Amino acid sequence: GHSNIKSPTIGKAVLCMVAGHLRVQNGYWQMILSYKDSTGKRRTKSVSTHLKEKGNKRRAEEMLLDLRRAFTKERQHDLQNGPMFSDFMRDWLVQIRPTVAPTTFASYCRVVERSIIPYFEERQITLRALTTGDITNYYDWLLHKGLSPTSVLRHHANIHTALEKAVALGLIEANPARQASKPRRTDFLPQTYSAAAASQLLNLLHGQTLELPVALALVFGLRRSEVLGLRWEALDLERKLLYVRCAVTQTSLHGKSKVHSREILKRKASYRTLPIPENILPLLHRYQQESGWLCLSENGVPFRPDQLSRRFQSFLQKNNLRKIRFHDLRHSCAGILISSGIPLLEVQQWLGHSTYQTTADLYVHLDFSTKLKSSETINTILEKE
Repeated sequence: GHSNIKSPTIGKAVLCMVAGHLRVQNGYWQMILSYKDSTGKRRTKSVSTHLKEKGNKRRAEEMLLDLRRAFTKERQHDLQNGPMFSDFMRDWLVQIRPTVAPTTFASYCRVVERSIIPYFEERQITLRALTTGDITNYYDWLLHKGLSPTSVLRHHANIHTALEKAVALGLIEANPARQASKPRRTDFLPQTYSAAAASQLLNLLHGQTLELPVALALVFGLRRSEVLGLRWEALDLERKLLYVRCAVTQTSLHGKSKVHSREILKRKASYRTLPIPENILPLLHRYQQESGWLCLSENGVPFRPDQLSRRFQSFLQKNNLRKIRFHDLRHSCAGILISSGIPLLEVQQWLGHSTYQTTADLYVHLDFSTKLKSSETINTILEKE
């Protein structure tokens, strides 16, 4: 009689046994498997036998064979049903790591590892079975949990990009995230200090360690990373020029915090040369050094990004000043320039926005000068002969 048991196949492909070998590490046998992940990238997996090297080689070889069989069975299931969506997202993270900045990667990890993977792993949805409805349900779940629409859109960006990759690899035919109903981005209205409030803040900071970083953020509208990335070599006090060329950022990945200094800024527009206003020169001369970082804490060590923000918050609190974030000093700079009638195009260049649209989206509500001109123009039609 014929046997009904068929070898597991997909089309005509029978999966070969996953390759594996043994090695000794710290006196113990270690099993190493070699296979291709769901994105087609070659990967290795290391599993300890917990067996000491001496006298255990045969036992370790048996364990390796068992592990290879079990893992092959699992991979066979993947070949027939496609990988779990959660596993695919894991593999996607590994693959994009070399292509993005450390800060970008850390933010992707937060979204993917803490939220996307646990949610879809629990529901055991495979990549092939994933529907637009599944993705929309996930966004609704996030909103229900209290995430802002802007945060949910970050999750959408990661899912959408990863699924585009899956389409390109031929793992799925179409991207189900394309049609998913996502929330509308809420308009962000930055908190700002007026010129008078900014002036009061700088007076209160006089002679304190925070004075220099806060003044630089307010006067030049620098991002926190750019303030901390300034070195004395980037200042030409003779010609009164400041060069924004470097950024210092911080990432938190798997509980470990790391500070990065980046000579390559994210966008071309971020590289800029700014004229130094007369009134900030005495402050710069007071701190001037031959070389090294501009913004140092009391013990002469450069500020860490999170430390600078915390110190700024506690200063505002102690002095009963309105609470704003360190980054809002940059928004305040923009607000002061705009309320003085500086055109948005010039504000864009001062802040180093890559597009005019970014500047307009953030600050057009502050741009009163254009409204006044419109008002005066309209007014002429009402003039009596």
